[in-house]
Amino acid sequence: MTDREKRHRKAIYDKKYRVLNKERIKANHAAYFKRTYDPKKAAKERKKRMPYHVKYCRQPWYRKYKREYDRRRRAGKFGAFSEAYKVLLRLVKEVKRQMPDRFERYAQSGRQQWNPINQERRRRHRNEQQLTIGC
Repeated sequence: MTDREKRHRKAIYDKKYRVLNKERIKANHAAYFKRTYDPKKAAKERKKRMPYHVKYCRQPWYRKYKREYDRRRRAGKFGAFSEAYKVLLRLVKEVKRQMPDRFERYAQSGRQQWNPINQERRRRHRNEQQLTIGC
């Protein structure tokens, strides 16, 4: 029996063993983790590595990859309609690019309390007050 055959048989045996003894293996792993894991120590280690992680995330190639990955992930939530979602995003982006800022603020007038009608009303009210004060 060759070494390769031995490894293959061992792999098959291990798979069967893991299926049969799943609960006991999980319990042993949980007990080991509970014995050895220290949250304070883990937090210190994460803080040590954080600057390197931030530096990695700021690389241009990673930002490009991450942006595309996030787009695919968000679109994936819509299942069969993911392509329609992507097209809708492109359409909204194009509309925002072409729409002047004033109209966008007007569309959000309920939230930001600005629109041309209210501006005119306030202007008229201010002028009337100045006229009454001046008399």
